[in-house]
Amino acid sequence: MSAASASGLAPVARHPRGAHRRRCVRPARASATSTAHGVDPTDEEAVLEAAYTRCERNTKESSATFHFATLLMRREQRRSVHAIYAWCRELDETVDGVEALESPKEDADVKLRAIERDLRAMFAEQDRATTTGAPGTRDATAAPETIALADTIRRTPGLESAPFLDMIEGMRQDLAVTVDASTGLPSVLYKDWPDLRRYCYQVAGTVGLMTLPVMGTADGYTMEQAATPGIELGIALQLTNILRDVGEDAKRGRLYLPLDAIEAAGMTPTEVLNGVVDERYVSLIEGEIRRAEEHFERAQEGVKMLAPAARLPVLAAAEIYGALLVKVRENGYDNHTKRAYTTTGEKLGALPGLVGRAWFGR
Repeated sequence: MSAASASGLAPVARHPRGAHRRRCVRPARASATSTAHGVDPTDEEAVLEAAYTRCERNTKESSATFHFATLLMRREQRRSVHAIYAWCRELDETVDGVEALESPKEDADVKLRAIERDLRAMFAEQDRATTTGAPGTRDATAAPETIALADTIRRTPGLESAPFLDMIEGMRQDLAVTVDASTGLPSVLYKDWPDLRRYCYQVAGTVGLMTLPVMGTADGYTMEQAATPGIELGIALQLTNILRDVGEDAKRGRLYLPLDAIEAAGMTPTEVLNGVVDERYVSLIEGEIRRAEEHFERAQEGVKMLAPAARLPVLAAAEIYGALLVKVRENGYDNHTKRAYTTTGEKLGALPGLVGRAWFGR
């Protein structure tokens, strides 16, 4: 589920596993040229515009909540965040998409390696351009998210490859999951919160580090200071996604809840996977909801560190995603058969109260 969205946004959290998840068959990856009919591949600006347009459409189709938050950003910020999100979603689809689930895992591994190779090449190209002063080159035949992300990298000082590579490693961890035929349990389980937190950082907290240079910081604060709250927001969003999607993940042979928390509630992993919802399960999920809320609270400390124009969309993402935790409670903690979601009216209704907080940075 890669966050929506962190301090920057996270959100993308994984579909986010993350911000997300709509399981639908996506069209084959296409170049920006073929995506936008009639675009001349030799017209770099037209190809680039088509790529950003495709990234925004992919963002909107993948996560209405995350897309709603980006509408509150300035145009250039929004375009860059859409490019980053689209890249994260492509990564997620490579591991969790319909085509990936119906194909050998070796195919997904090959695609992940290709994505990593392209990513390293993009940052290497930018390093060369920075060193030599020469403009970077553009490949008009590349996928839209690659074209848009490469442009975002060129235009965003301080954007580093590390969080992107960390996300790829998190996706590889998901790709490695198999189900033991004798026990019915997934091969990858998280023994405790530090173990799960590491995964949440890889697939969602990283998005905060990716988007922070795009969003910018307020006077008197550095990127390093703002990074920690951004990571906290990404982790909170990812844990929220996990709590929303327990039933969906169980059908896919995955279990993300920490084993020590499951045991402390008096349950077994098998019972959770089988959809048992009783007082023990309520205790388990309530405990994890409170953990997510604690991370949302820590993330709030970073609002004042963001550039003023970045505060409202980040607050909106946190508020709207945080509301999903309330929905899980209202659904009687049944996240196996009931879907937690917020309506467009609820999203819009949250905005007036956030404006003052964004203005004053709190």
